[in-house]
Amino acid sequence: MGGMAAKRRSFLRALTFLLGLGIGISASGADLVLQKVPPLTVTQAPNYPQNLARIDLGAQIESDVPSDASSSVPFLSGDPASVYALRPGTTRLLISLAKIENIDSVAFLNNEAKGAVTIATSSAKLSPESPQWHEARQEELSSGLISARIGPAEAKYVRLTFNVRNPGRIANLGIYSAAAVSDFTMPRARKIAANQGAGDLASYNLADLHAKARTIFVSSGDDLKLAYNMIDGQPGTTYVFAANDAAPAAIIDLGRSVSVNRISTSSTPGSAVVRFYVLGALPADNTGNPASALRIDSQRLATFKTVGSSSDDGSGRVAIDFEETTGRYVMLVWTPSTQIANFSVAEVAVFGPASNARLLAVNTSGNSSDDKIVRDSKDTKDFSKEIPGEGPAEEQAPGEGPAPELPRPPPFVFIPRVVPTSP
Repeated sequence: MGGMAAKRRSFLRALTFLLGLGIGISASGADLVLQKVPPLTVTQAPNYPQNLARIDLGAQIESDVPSDASSSVPFLSGDPASVYALRPGTTRLLISLAKIENIDSVAFLNNEAKGAVTIATSSAKLSPESPQWHEARQEELSSGLISARIGPAEAKYVRLTFNVRNPGRIANLGIYSAAAVSDFTMPRARKIAANQGAGDLASYNLADLHAKARTIFVSSGDDLKLAYNMIDGQPGTTYVFAANDAAPAAIIDLGRSVSVNRISTSSTPGSAVVRFYVLGALPADNTGNPASALRIDSQRLATFKTVGSSSDDGSGRVAIDFEETTGRYVMLVWTPSTQIANFSVAEVAVFGPASNARLLAVNTSGNSSDDKIVRDSKDTKDFSKEIPGEGPAEEQAPGEGPAPELPRPPPFVFIPRVVPTSP
């Protein structure tokens, strides 16, 4: 009997290895196996429009409920754990963008609120009751994702008017422009909120796909390219792990080493524990280069820096605050209490101190070399080209050469013109 049991255990280990592409993590104490996510390419850019409703992009929010004005500001931080409470009656939210944009759609997640929302746009600052607002769409409030196509239309102000019968909460507000490759190759300038103090939570998400963050490893999934859905700022897109993945996991590259002090996630509602790690470097193969697949045994995993763990309260949102830690990579490991057939993650957000916001504002102020990359991609029509600045080693754009000398102008010669005169 002992021999048969040993053979059965050997068979199960071999089967687990063969299923490595579909299942990344086995039970507690076993190895952690992660598969490399393919690089983001130009052809994927249209799937990831940029969310303009972000404080770091210059967006601001106003509410006609004075007591809600301060609580509504974190609503634009990109934190999936930040929610806005809707009371019975009429509530207006006015979102002003940094400049006039070509807006394509508006989306958010609704929890329990019943009623309707009316979306209106304007390119000029109007009073909430002004008849000059352009009413673009009206939607009934149902549980889950509310998504409305309102464009393409140029606007700087977006007004959301909620007529609520039953109270609830909304989260993950997104105002999206038409997707463009330039959103990746020429990142928009980041701003710092005027009321942001040195000790306040940074107002931007470090794990932002448009700020050169990348999902580089996941434990399982049918289409690994969709792993970028976890950091795209869209509540309606998710990444689905394999049904037999006992503990889904992902590693996100923030693009550079930064200080972090908060991580939050939005995933399939249910009872799950999430472990959060912040790493300065990834395990490498014998050549010193990051491997195409990571196998981390339990002993090495125990040496990784854990910044904490937290449980899902049933809403799917998990957030943790911790002491300021410096690192480039964030690893998350979910352990559902019950087997979930289609466990998915909608968003992962990472935040740090205000000094990061100042650093990001400086890093995105100049785009001369990035502009060259855009011109090259248009000229060559190479739509399989990887979008620059991803992967463990951030790419450096080639510098511009000296401007060619202009030819010397020809010498100036004055030729008088004689006009005949009448006799």
